[in-house]
Order: sequence, then structure tokens, then C-alpha cells
Amino acid sequence: MTVRGIIGDAGTLGVILRFLAALAVGACGGAFFWSIHAPLPWVLGSMTACAAGSIARLPIAANSATRRPMSAVLGVVLGSAFHPGIAAQAAQWIVPIALLPLFLTSAAVACVFYFRKIARFDPPTAYFAGMPGGIAEMVVLGSERGADERTIGLIHGARIFLVVFILPFLIRLFEAETGHAPLPPQVSGVADWTLLPWALGCMIVGSVIGRALKLPAWHLMGPLFVSAAVHLTGLSDFHIPAWAIAAAQVGLGATIGCRFVGLDLPTLLRTLMLAAGSTAILLVITFVWAFGIGWATGLDPALLTLAYSPGGVAEMSMVALSLALEASFVVVHHLVRVVLVIIGAPAAFKLMRSRDV
Repeated sequence: MTVRGIIGDAGTLGVILRFLAALAVGACGGAFFWSIHAPLPWVLGSMTACAAGSIARLPIAANSATRRPMSAVLGVVLGSAFHPGIAAQAAQWIVPIALLPLFLTSAAVACVFYFRKIARFDPPTAYFAGMPGGIAEMVVLGSERGADERTIGLIHGARIFLVVFILPFLIRLFEAETGHAPLPPQVSGVADWTLLPWALGCMIVGSVIGRALKLPAWHLMGPLFVSAAVHLTGLSDFHIPAWAIAAAQVGLGATIGCRFVGLDLPTLLRTLMLAAGSTAILLVITFVWAFGIGWATGLDPALLTLAYSPGGVAEMSMVALSLALEASFVVVHHLVRVVLVIIGAPAAFKLMRSRDV
């Protein structure tokens, strides 16, 4: 074996070991949050423990390759939230989906203004840091247009961290105040090995299709679409065992927490403070729209909050599952959001720059 091959193998081994260490740290955090009955404990606990470990310079890390298996499991889980009877409910989704572009516009305008005038970012960085889109898409789109991709990535990573941490507690508080205590999620606590081929098939086929079609977050979206198709057509109604979901949630939380690896404490605190300002703006706007639409349509404001919230598809949908809310409703709205932002953000940026010239 060549020296380059040995170094490459050692580097790969180091990445795997650091990710396994992150999972161990995350599992400890998840177990602690589970013991104190926190909402979404395996995600929040893992996320918090790995964020603390990142700042403490523990040998932990996660990257796109290490989180793909976890994302595939979560994709299959979210796809299982769809069912043949969902068509009867879909008519109620027309109004919130139709209003989603207006919500995104109001949220984007407010956050871009905040990052430009308060945070003093340059125009391209402020624009893509303020867009309510996914991290990877906004980093790529921003870097192609002269923005600071590191700042964009940190701001969006901190935003997702804060939203995922705060929103489950707010939703639980709202449900408790209104007397709508959530039911336990419908997942199996033991493994039914006869269903394993369905789950693995959705993961493998979905990953292949997602990558071939170059879907955003293909390792999540591909399995999600295939699993949803299987459940919608009634081919199977399999569910992932609860322990497997918990393990995948630990992986999801670890990847969020490990986004702060390599940051010093002052940089982290500044990033969190700036992200906290934009997150507060986004959450206020989200609540206003969610409660307004809920009042007009009779839909659950808690469900609308998750559907409109400035978090990720997987994160917000897992919150919905943990609170026994309609996860498919949340999934569809976030998928529409991602498409709208990916298409609309570059076009609006081009229009804005042409007017400046």
C-alpha cells in the first residue's frame, strides 16, 4: 500500500472515530434529556451535549458523509407519516400552502434588513443569511454571488440550533395551556424483522433515486419520497422501531451540535447572539401567521407553527411526530418552502442588484 493510501485510510478512520465519539456524547445527552422528560429528548440532548463538546474541544465531529445513514432512517420515518387516507385531509392544506410565499417574503425582508442594518453584514451575506432556506443551499447560492459562505453557514446553523431547542418547549407549553396534551407517537417499541426489507429497501432505493435526481438533501428526501409512496399506495404500513428512531435522532442532534466544532467561545457567542436576533424575528412572524391562519381555517396553530417555522424539514417533522401532530402536513409545507426559496432567492437577488446598479 502506498503512503498516500495509508494516510487516506487513517484520515477516514479518524473521521469515523470522531463521529462515533460524537454519537457517544450525544447519546449521553439524549439519555439525560429523556430522564428529565424534555420534549424531543434524543435530538435536543444530543445536540446540546455535542455543541458543548465542540466548544470544549472534545475529539468529536460530523460531516455530510457520516450523517447520511441517519438522514436516510429519518427520511423513511417521515415518509411513514403518509397514509392512503391523507387525500381527504389535503383540501385543508390549500390555504396555508397558498399563503406560504407571502410568509416567506415577509420573513426574508425582515431578516435581511436585520442582518444588513443591525449585524452590518455586506449586502450578499446579509441577503443569504436572512433567507429562510436550508444551510447547504444558501451557502452555495451565497458563495456564487460573493457572500461570506462561512458566516452564512454559521448563522443558519445557529438558527436551526436555536429553533430546534426552543420550539418544542413552546409547543408543549401551548398544548398544555390549551388542554391538548399530545398522544404518544405511534411507533413500535420492538423490532419486527419481517418489516426490515421494506425499511432497508426504502433507504437504498430512495438514496439512489435522490442522488440521481440531485434532490436537495438527497439522502433524506429520496428515502422520504419512496417511503411515502409505499405508505400512500398501501403497499405496506411498516413503522421503524422506537429504538431505531431514537438512534437516528441522536445522530441528527450530533450533526447539529458538531457544526460548532473549531469555533472559539467569543465567535460562538457572537454568532449565537446575531442568530438569536434573527430567530426571534422569524418566530414572531411565524406565530403571527400561524395563529392568523389557524383562526381563519380552524387548523391547529401548533401544527401551523411547525409547518411555517424556520427550522429544517427533518427537525420540525420530528418535533411534530414527537407531539403526535400530523407530520405529513409539516413535511409538505417545508418541501414547498425549500423549493420556493431555492427558486425565488436567486431571482430576487438578481433583481435587487440590478436596481442597485
